[in-house]
Amino acid sequence: MNDWYELINGLETETPPLDDMTLARVEKRVRAALPRRRKRLALFAAIAAVLVLSACGYAVATGQFSDWFRQVAEDPAEPEASEELLASIGTVIGQSQTVDGVTMTLNGAIRDGNTLLLSLSVDGVPLSQWQADVKTERSWLRASDAFIKSDLLEQHPDLTEEDVNAYLQSIKDFSGKWNFLSLTFFYDRDTDACTLLAQREVTSQKNQVELTLHLEDLSYQVSTISEGKRTTQDISISGPFEFTFTTQQKDATVRYTGRTLLAQRDGYDIYVTGAEVSPFRAKIMYALSVPLSEGQYDFEAIHYATAVDRIRINGEEYNPTTSRGSTLEQDEDGNVRGSAYTGSFDRIVDPAQVEAIRVGGVWLELDTFTFTETPNS
Repeated sequence: MNDWYELINGLETETPPLDDMTLARVEKRVRAALPRRRKRLALFAAIAAVLVLSACGYAVATGQFSDWFRQVAEDPAEPEASEELLASIGTVIGQSQTVDGVTMTLNGAIRDGNTLLLSLSVDGVPLSQWQADVKTERSWLRASDAFIKSDLLEQHPDLTEEDVNAYLQSIKDFSGKWNFLSLTFFYDRDTDACTLLAQREVTSQKNQVELTLHLEDLSYQVSTISEGKRTTQDISISGPFEFTFTTQQKDATVRYTGRTLLAQRDGYDIYVTGAEVSPFRAKIMYALSVPLSEGQYDFEAIHYATAVDRIRINGEEYNPTTSRGSTLEQDEDGNVRGSAYTGSFDRIVDPAQVEAIRVGGVWLELDTFTFTETPNS
């Protein structure tokens, strides 16, 4: 396995590596176009830039975001309380399509740097219960074809159209096999309005990107009660609906730096070196106290010691989700560091109001760290 293949295959993205023939062809052209000492870094940056999704930006508060994203508002009973925060990471879109009597309107998007949410109003579909999960194998969300092509050619103008198209086709093939998009219908009995909430975890290094949302063959169940009997009906929406739109990223993450002892282990200590809180996620960074060789530390033990599982806001504990993750890496000198997070939260939170993060069963008080302003604040 050559270093080009390892480079692409090792990226933390949701797009698979190219086939060997395409890899060899693209590798040759990209390497030839770059200065020798910058090749590996530039290769990584160029490929990462087109493999990942960016998302939401800033939109002037209009009072609409709290209605569009009522399901994730800070207080569902008073969604307007979250309007400023939602709008600060939101983009107004306002695109509408009608297919076979069903109208979908993509109202807007919000993103906190890790989570992308899209709100669509839907007319012409039956839905009686408050919530229905949508099944689909032919829907996806990714950077648009035009964006991928232009971005790759901007980075590497010597690539041929054949190279770019082969790369784009590999992304399309992958989108057809794997579905990372979560779709949920919400019904408001008071207004008789139906909202489709689309959610996807994303990582981005781009401030602005053009995205395409494709919805096709959606299916869900509707339950009704008549004469004391409950019946279930399978509903399908063929579509397809496709929306292409641009979002501008707004960084709403609050960052902290410092160094505090988290746990002591035989032969080394674990220190928390920083924390990040965004409207939908909490994350900590950690490092081991001394350099170690492989086999001198227990990855599983470190994972549990650094696990993030809840936050505290205004003295109240908030267990946001069961979704968690962690990373661990070791450099050539044996230094071990990593990160751990919890999210996405099922409700938006004001990052500045988060007082503490529970890590490995221990509360990490954020006022003991140095507060760092967000880049765009």
